[in-house]
Amino acid sequence: MSKLRTLSLNLSKEQIKRVSKNFISLVTLNSSLTLSQILFPPLMITFYGLENFGIWVFLTALPSVLSVLNFDLNEAAKTEMSIYFNKNNKNKINEIFNNSIILTVIFIFILSIIGFVIINFYNFKLEILKNLNSDELNLILICVFLSFYLNIFNSIFKTGITYWGRLDISTYIETFFDLSTKILIIILGVFFEKLMFAFIALLFVGILKTFIFYFFFINYNKYLTLFSFNLISKKLLLKLFKLSVPYYLDTSSNIIKHSFQIIIIGTFFNAQVVGLISTFKTLFYFLPLRVWSVFSKVIFYEFTKLYAEKKFNKLKYIYFKSLKIGSLFIVTFVILSFLMGEYLYSFWLNNSYNFDYYLLILIVLDLVFFISARSAAFINKSINKFFETSLTEIIINLLIIINVFFLFVNNQSIYYLFVFNLIGSIIIFIYSIYYSLNLKIFQKYKY
Repeated sequence: MSKLRTLSLNLSKEQIKRVSKNFISLVTLNSSLTLSQILFPPLMITFYGLENFGIWVFLTALPSVLSVLNFDLNEAAKTEMSIYFNKNNKNKINEIFNNSIILTVIFIFILSIIGFVIINFYNFKLEILKNLNSDELNLILICVFLSFYLNIFNSIFKTGITYWGRLDISTYIETFFDLSTKILIIILGVFFEKLMFAFIALLFVGILKTFIFYFFFINYNKYLTLFSFNLISKKLLLKLFKLSVPYYLDTSSNIIKHSFQIIIIGTFFNAQVVGLISTFKTLFYFLPLRVWSVFSKVIFYEFTKLYAEKKFNKLKYIYFKSLKIGSLFIVTFVILSFLMGEYLYSFWLNNSYNFDYYLLILIVLDLVFFISARSAAFINKSINKFFETSLTEIIINLLIIINVFFLFVNNQSIYYLFVFNLIGSIIIFIYSIYYSLNLKIFQKYKY
């Protein structure tokens, strides 16, 4: 608690208690998750081989592409539920929750149909998949897509146990099952050479996770009921749908930037290039992003709570302090990456891939501007007012995908992709600052 006070966020005792609990759980459990992510690639390369590791990265990215058709209704609903929770409106909380369930189930049904069509009618005769026979590939695709649908369904239960500010329960569950999945996959790799068993393990653990989420939802949610059809409202369904648009754009933008790009790389390059890009992004993009997200997730609810209570001056104070903390993290990350990046990467993967310094620079700078943009727009997202920034981001990432596709068709260098990513992040950063400072709370209430 005393360390949190030294950050000068000026939190109340109640906030400090909640933030401390969430912060400790996220730090502890994300440390475990990070450790597993560091150990998983080299172990998988050891037991499954470089070729199969590249195939794993490629195939697990496929269902994520379907998320561009899925409106993330539960995130918008959770923020609205948090606002009404702080206004002590229990009936409205339950109403929002049940309407979000209906919309989520509808989208899962639509995505399931699309997944069925892809598995049965798309021609997967790609160079990267040449070592898999048709039966193995079909079983793998079924496991991957079903695991994906279960994760979307689990978001219903996660909303029900996090909307009042409790993050630790959901974090423990996610981390435990992520570790369990990776451990089981590595154990199977010791005894079986076929990649098919790794995907079966992915689905098996995913099914168990759904049951556990349901158990905790039943025992920990405060006011909610499942599938109360008398609470369904066309007006609220439409409102939730509209509020979900920026979340949809935000999620789709990340999918386009990461999963789509992996698929394009896998289409034009071999499995080893896919593995190289994946491991570089794991260490120098997703790992620091996960560390930064610990702070952002912890403080997110506090922004929503202060907004609901109309404590705008305090909200702005915490916002600007959080920007300073984010800047300190960015500077530390850049220094460590450039001083120790090559040594850490080579040691991590036992020199399985040749280190690419230009790739390091481009990925690190891309993340610097991405985190800066998200930090600037953080207050917008915490109050469901970030449509402009999310729209700008998805347009830029779509333009990047289109441009690099035609460049790769003409046998251009893979570096173009990461140069465009960096330019895109700089533009998004500028737009995020502009839209955030134009919020009414900055105009009306002076700090």
